[in-house]
Amino acid sequence: MDSMLVDGVMRKYNDGDVIFHENEINPYMYKVLQGKVALYVGYKEPHENILGVLSEGKFFGEVSMLTGKPQVYTAVAIEDALLMKVGENQLEQFLVDNRSNMVGIMRSMAGVIVTQNRNISMLMNDIKEILSQIPKENSLDECIEMKLKQYVLKYVEKSIMPEEYLVDSKG
Repeated sequence: MDSMLVDGVMRKYNDGDVIFHENEINPYMYKVLQGKVALYVGYKEPHENILGVLSEGKFFGEVSMLTGKPQVYTAVAIEDALLMKVGENQLEQFLVDNRSNMVGIMRSMAGVIVTQNRNISMLMNDIKEILSQIPKENSLDECIEMKLKQYVLKYVEKSIMPEEYLVDSKG
């Protein structure tokens, strides 16, 4: 295992180390081999939210690796951890050599999709509730009301057209 640590396939992180930051381009997928990793939105900001804690055998970072888009959360080791780091150019061989990991990666990606859909649904419900609580005689400024409606449409449209988030592998 030590020889793998030298060539960069595996890496040790200490408790509190940031693995990557939200909005950072980091085209790697990680597998937790030992320890625990927490995923945060708004890390170390007043509105910080923890998305979850991952332990041995769990994957993270795969969506950004496959889409080429920035990370949507910050990953932090919350105890000493050993992670396997896989780049897109290594993914095919990783899957050939580790077939049993395919289901784990798919579960991780499905979890991301379910969480995002749930969050969008909650946000849409919050917007509808806010709009319904405003008395008709005290209606919103037309500009604000239009922005809210555009926001709702924007997310409905994007949830129907996910291909815009994929990277064209041909360049």
